[in-house]
Parts: sequence; structure tokens; C-alpha cells
Amino acid sequence: MDIKDRLIAFINVLGIKRSEFAKGISVTQSNVSDWVNRKKPSKPSPPAMARINEVYGMNLNWLITGKGEMFVDEPDGKLLSEGDNSNLSELSGNKALYQHKVSPFESRNITLPIYGEIAAGEPVKNDTIEPWEYIEIPKAYLSDKESTYCALVVNGNSMVPRISNGDIVVIHERHDIDNLNGKICACQTPDGITHKKLQLDSEKRRIILRPLNQNYEVIVLEDYEIETFRLLGEMALQFRVF
Repeated sequence: MDIKDRLIAFINVLGIKRSEFAKGISVTQSNVSDWVNRKKPSKPSPPAMARINEVYGMNLNWLITGKGEMFVDEPDGKLLSEGDNSNLSELSGNKALYQHKVSPFESRNITLPIYGEIAAGEPVKNDTIEPWEYIEIPKAYLSDKESTYCALVVNGNSMVPRISNGDIVVIHERHDIDNLNGKICACQTPDGITHKKLQLDSEKRRIILRPLNQNYEVIVLEDYEIETFRLLGEMALQFRVF
């Protein structure tokens, strides 16, 4: 395989059209066509290669030499606290991981505060105002303003096997509850904050907060209790420390 073949393979793995690939790195579709031309291919310029690496995470050593992995092998994020260099493995939250293009002039990473714990079991009070520590994650993972996200540490096993005790969840502030039926959300109940799968029973006018671990009880909020319920947001991302 040469550079042409590796570019074709890379675009196929991305699962996008060549026009989309070109748009993502701010070149024309004819530029990409020239690069993958079967008879007389040209090579991407160094700035174009840099943008392919920046936007799509391509390993440029693999592109040029064919050695190594196709994608750059980097941790998804890290904890930012004194003396802690732990990395985080991203587990894709509600299976809606965003991969938005980040301008070359923007920082690729953002720092989110970890505001205490969220219960995966019986709801618990969380009066933490000052963050415990911070996590740094790729900005491209977010679909909304940075200020609409925060991170919490899971305490409990009610969402096992999907979510484990000690996982870090990133919550996207949302209030459109009708669009979150079946999603894992952070919720405020009279007993405290809890992390559960949200189910709406419109027929009986009640809210059901369902654990994934069958050893834990389902929380049912009847019609007269709904006014005490508050949706904090949807789980957008899930990280595990390693």
C-alpha cells in the first residue's frame, strides 16, 4: 500500500464520503480526488496532513510509512489533581458521543469540574459547591456550550454492569424531559440526587427511575410527587479511571 491506498482505506474506515472528508479539513473535493487518483496521485501538503491529524486523529507516521496504527493512540482524557496522572477511558455515555470539528485556532481540550458524587443506589444529598477536582477531555466530545456540562463521581452499584462505582459521568444540563425517555439521567428527588434510567409513564402520569442492576429497587414518582422531581440533565459521557 502507498499513501493513496492508505488514504482510501482511512476514509473508508471513517465511514464518510470524500466530500465530507474534504470539508472537514478545509480542502476541495478535487484535492482529495487528486490524492487518491489511481493513475497519477498527488500527495497531501504538510498543512493538509496536519489538519487530517488534527480533525480525524490520523497517525501521520502510518500515512507516510505504513508503520504503526491508523489512528493516534491517545488517552481520551485525564484527571487533573495534584499528584494524580491517572488517565480516563471514555465509555460513550448514552451512546451519543459527539465528534464535532474543532477549529485549529481553538484549544482541543476543556477542563470540567467534578462536583462531588451522584448516587447509583439510594439517592443521596449532594451539597458540594466547590469542585473536588477536574477532568480534561476533548472539546470535540461536547455538542453544546461548555457551561452546560459538569462531572460527578458515581457512588454505588445500581447501574452495574453498564456503569460502575467510581466511574465519572459527564452530565449535560437539559430540561426537555419528553425527549429523554429511556435515557440515563441525573435526577433530583426528595431524597437527593440519583443516577437512573428515566422512563415516562404518560398513561398513569408518573415518572419511573429504573436501575440497571436488578438487585436494586425501582423508584416510582406518582403524579402528586412529580412536582418534587427535578431533571438535572442527561448523561452525555462516561469515563473510567485506569
